[in-house]
Formats: sequence, C-alpha cells, structure tokens
Amino acid sequence: MPRPARCRSPGQRAQLRFQQPVRALRGITGDAALKTHLSIDPESELIDEVAVTAANAPDAQAVTDLLVGHADDTDKPEVIGDSAYGSAAARSDLEDQGYPVTAKAAPVRNSTGGFTKEDFAVDLDAGAVTCPAGHSAPVHFGRTGEGKASFKGHCRHCPLKDKCTPSARGRTISVHPQEALLRRARAEQKSPEWQARYKSTRPIVERKIAHFTRRPWGGRKARVRGIKRVTTDVLTRAAALNWARLATLGLVFGDRGWSLS
Repeated sequence: MPRPARCRSPGQRAQLRFQQPVRALRGITGDAALKTHLSIDPESELIDEVAVTAANAPDAQAVTDLLVGHADDTDKPEVIGDSAYGSAAARSDLEDQGYPVTAKAAPVRNSTGGFTKEDFAVDLDAGAVTCPAGHSAPVHFGRTGEGKASFKGHCRHCPLKDKCTPSARGRTISVHPQEALLRRARAEQKSPEWQARYKSTRPIVERKIAHFTRRPWGGRKARVRGIKRVTTDVLTRAAALNWARLATLGLVFGDRGWSLS
C-alpha cells in the first residue's frame, strides 16, 4: 500500500528551513458516509499523513492517526488547524503531548446582540465573575467542573440591562472546566502575529485540498466502498500528489540517490 510522504530525504530537507516543523490538519467530507483527513507540511506542501473516519465523526477524532508519525519525536511539530481542532478538549490533549497549537477557539457570541461573555471579567482564583456594570457574582461549580454565575439579583435595576439580556431571570454566565485555556487561546488569536501565521497557512492547505479532490481522482466521491478500500484509495491519491509535488520541487535521481536540485 503506497504511503504519503513519510520521506526522510528530500521531504525532510524541505522542512529544515523551519525553526519548528509544522503540520496543518484538515477534514474533507465525501459522499460515502466517510470523511478524509489530511496532515500537510505547509513548507514543502507535501501530504504527511491521511486518515479516514465516519463522516459524522468530529475532525479532532482523527488527530492521533494524523500525528502518529510524530508521537515519539522530541521536537513536536506545531499543529495548525481551524476551530475543529481548537476546542478545549482537543487543544488540551495536544498541548499535553507537547504539540504547540495554532487553532481557532470558537468565538463567544450573544444571540441578542448584547454583551458577550468576553465583556465579563472572570476571576478563576476568586471564583467570581464581574459584569460590565461592575456587579460581581460568585461562581457555583458542579461535579463536572463547569460553573455558573447568576446576576439575577443585580439585573432588575441595572442601567445596562438592555445591552446585556432581555431575560426576566437576569444574565447567567457559564464557566467552562478549562476556562483559563480557552481565554488564553482567544487572547492569543487576537494578536497580529497569530493572525498573520494562520492566514499565511490556510491558502496552502485549501490549495492542496483542491488538488486532492480534482475531478479525475473522483472529486469528493469515493471510487470504492468500505473504509479499508477508501483508505487505500486516498493513500494512493496522496502518494501521487506527493510525487508530483516533489517533481515540482526539483527531485532528481543521481549517483548519490534522490535529491532536490
């Protein structure tokens, strides 16, 4: 079975210009109740690994398979992905394994258009939340670690109530079990450096997906049935694309073997 670019010669040398190797992760939904996931090296634009899961499986479920080749690495690659890889659970698991993560944390919204949770000051050490009007409410934590802070006693006569909530029961703020991690991630992604890093990688990933789903290959439709056969098919696609990319990079065979010219 042909494998994608687990190449330790030209493919790896193309990464050496990076101080920290990078892997961009992405899921592609097909039509056979299955979904393909890619791990791409943005520097060389080679597909490093592929995985196939059920179409309704979360993208983050395939992370272990996509990064299997780096599990024992001392210097783990940076993982870049969209919000599917930016959840608290996925981010925490990756960081615990030593992977730096650049992935979007889901934005905080208020369906009424008023103050969002970001406008409230959450003090995890004190176990309290302070609203934009300056009122504080204690956080009551449950067995799962999730907490809630109710401002019911302050909202009735608050001058900012119209900008916060229309509820007669007042505003309630939920505190995630990994609230500190999510707040740090949202703060990081507001920086110009983070945004430039993310935006520079995304077009490379989308272009590679466009190559992967070209019509001659069957587009987004599986050409076979069954997860094993579909996995073989996507591995073949990835291997062929990698050979084409290596030819573009100037891969040649000489007296000393394969090398990039």
